[in-house]
Amino acid sequence: MVRRLDRADVPLLYPLIRISLPHLSLRDWIRIGRRMVRSGARVQEGILVAHYGPGRPPCAMATFRRGFDLYSGDTLTADHILTLSYTHQQKIIDALLPAMETLAREMGCDAIRTFSHSNRVLNQDGPVRKLCSTSHITERTVRLDRNKEIVPPS
Repeated sequence: MVRRLDRADVPLLYPLIRISLPHLSLRDWIRIGRRMVRSGARVQEGILVAHYGPGRPPCAMATFRRGFDLYSGDTLTADHILTLSYTHQQKIIDALLPAMETLAREMGCDAIRTFSHSNRVLNQDGPVRKLCSTSHITERTVRLDRNKEIVPPS
């Protein structure tokens, strides 16, 4: 089950935030989460939350924002897809993608861009852990009307 972030989800997502982004305190996360709960026609960013079923705590989240670029036009971008379960990670992501497509269409986007992070490494310049080095980021943009990947020229 996937839906937009609800106010009640904010504190329940903190264990996932703490594991994935340990530099965020509970206080900081509550402030960010409350901002992301806002809804309405003019909202251009937010969070999708995945649950294994009704009444179950969140098992994943994906941040999203609407933007524009010259290659793909109006685009829904998911920068961070965080899952609580590594064993069910692909199944959870597979559930998030149709919800992202529906959201993109509602927001008038022509494409969806996702970023996949792998090979987590420590940031050598400070105590904050990076999700990955830049050499381990995979970007994928797909046009909604053709379900075809957009590959910008190099």
